[in-house]
Amino acid sequence: MSTLVKRVKRSWQLLKTMLVYLCISAFCIIFDKVYALFGHGVYSASMSLMFLYPLVGGVIVFLLLWIFKADADKVTKYRLNYNLYNSGISVLVIGSALKGVFDIAGTSSPYTIIYMICGSLFIAIGVINYWRNERKQKKFTRT
Repeated sequence: MSTLVKRVKRSWQLLKTMLVYLCISAFCIIFDKVYALFGHGVYSASMSLMFLYPLVGGVIVFLLLWIFKADADKVTKYRLNYNLYNSGISVLVIGSALKGVFDIAGTSSPYTIIYMICGSLFIAIGVINYWRNERKQKKFTRT
């Protein structure tokens, strides 16, 4: 069996996650285009660039994880960190969409910054906890 086949079997969860994020990115692009049709010629950078959160934060990050750490799901408490990270990406996408809707409507809200702060915190907590658990697990396996 080739190395690629073993890697695909071992890290199927990462590949599914990348596919889901790719579909979410496509949905964000379609959502922006459809919303722009009803926006009376007004565009928002937050709405137009909303697809970058799942593309960069989801597809590219999980692709790099798949390439360099295919057995990432073997780390203790992986699922908790995975859920925190994914929740952070979703909060950033929703916050960007909401800010885009407000921009197109010609109004603003002081609460949209809370989405960006919370989403960034979720992502940071997920990444830091994953990294700490991975280092802790490596330390226990060496001794």
